[in-house]
Formats: sequence, C-alpha cells, structure tokens
Amino acid sequence: MATVPQGNQEKPRFGPSDRLLAMFRACCRDPIEGIKARLKCMLHMFLLHHWDNVGNEKTKELAVKCCGEAGIWYYRILENLVSQERKRLGISDISGILEVDLIQRCLVACCLEITICSKPLPYDFPLLLQILKLAPYHFWRVIELVLRAEAGLPNAVITHLAQVDEKVLESLAWTSDSPLWEEIRANEGHLPTCQQVMSPAQLEDPKRTDLQPEQNLPEAVNRPQRSSGLHLFARKVYTLMGRRLREAVLHTGYF
Repeated sequence: MATVPQGNQEKPRFGPSDRLLAMFRACCRDPIEGIKARLKCMLHMFLLHHWDNVGNEKTKELAVKCCGEAGIWYYRILENLVSQERKRLGISDISGILEVDLIQRCLVACCLEITICSKPLPYDFPLLLQILKLAPYHFWRVIELVLRAEAGLPNAVITHLAQVDEKVLESLAWTSDSPLWEEIRANEGHLPTCQQVMSPAQLEDPKRTDLQPEQNLPEAVNRPQRSSGLHLFARKVYTLMGRRLREAVLHTGYF
C-alpha cells in the first residue's frame, strides 16, 4: 500500500510547497528554519534507532524510505493545517501556533506512524513514541487534527490511527508517568464530568455526535465546554466508554 500523498499531477516533493512558504512569510517570524531543523532532528533520531540496533539491510532501507515519505506527509499536512487555521482565526500570522514545539514534534511523529504502518517494520505502537521521547497523551492530540486536515489518507492508515487513538484513551494515557495526571491535578484532582464535556443531546442519545445538534435547544445550551485539552480527552473517553458498553450489551443478546 502506497502511503505517499496521491492526487497531485506533480511528483510529491520533500519540502514545503511555494504556497506553504508564502504562508510562512506572512508570519511575523518566519518559522521555516525551526521547522526544517526539528524535522531533520526527529528523522535522524528515528534512523539512529535502526543504525544502533543490529538488523538486516532491508529494514534499514525501509527506515530510510519511511523518513522520506514522512517528510512529504508532514509538509502536506502542515500546509493543510496552516490554511485551515488561517481561515478559522481570520488572520494570516499564526507564528505562535507554528512555534509550539510539542505540537510540531507530535505531528512529525504522526507522519512517521502513517508511513510505518504500511511497511514490514518491527514496530508496535507506541515504540515510535518511545524512540522520539513523546508521551502518548500528547501524541493523541494531533491524531484528530491530522484526520481532519488530510482527506487523502489511505483507509488502512485511517483505521490504524483510529486504533491508536483508542489505545491511548483506554490505557496508554493512564500510565503513572503520563502528563494526563498533571492536568487532572490542575483540575482539582478529577476528570471533567460528562455534563461538563458533552452536550445534552449526546447525554440523551450517546450515538449522537457534535455534528448532530439538538434542533429545539439554544446553541449555548447545546454546546459542551471546550476549555482545555483535558475536556476534549474526557469527552472522547466517555464517548468510547458508551460505545464499549453498547457493544457489550449487544453481545449479550438481550437487545
């Protein structure tokens, strides 16, 4: 399965497009040098893992190929994200977002994960995050951004990222050293409640999503709180719990 971005007549290239470079120049601080340096450093860390661990040449060749494809995906997805954010915020200077190191590192990691899942490399998630020294709870935050920004992902990749998303929600985010606990402590020591993070329509009908608002309720009443990443995490945890419960009930055959 090919994971190089498809759909363009021109051959995909490793590097920012002219359009992305123009958007970078519209920022008060051109982020291109920092972005290039970060990408190079992270791809180098990935390759070092293979050079330092004895393996066959085929595996090393695949690792090099993964890096090339990941770089192509990174600039393409970043371009889509930048374009969407400029439109959403109504501004051309989004240097503040582009300079958030953690988000950019997680985005690079996600692009590597996209390429790895289609290659016969000995990788089970979250090995890549361990190599790149990223927490699953932080990485999880970019998955939805990538899925929304890139419509050209192969179906198998979308399925894989959805499985990664669930694995983080179910277990990987809850390890003793997870940054999640710091956010919970900052939130008076508890996870936000269902009522705080889910709309009344979702509470009445768990199958309903944010894209299906209750027609008869005022918008302000229908909208859940969106104050932090912790609220988003909690909402997705509760949604997954609801789905798991429905699956368990259906499996019993009572309904």
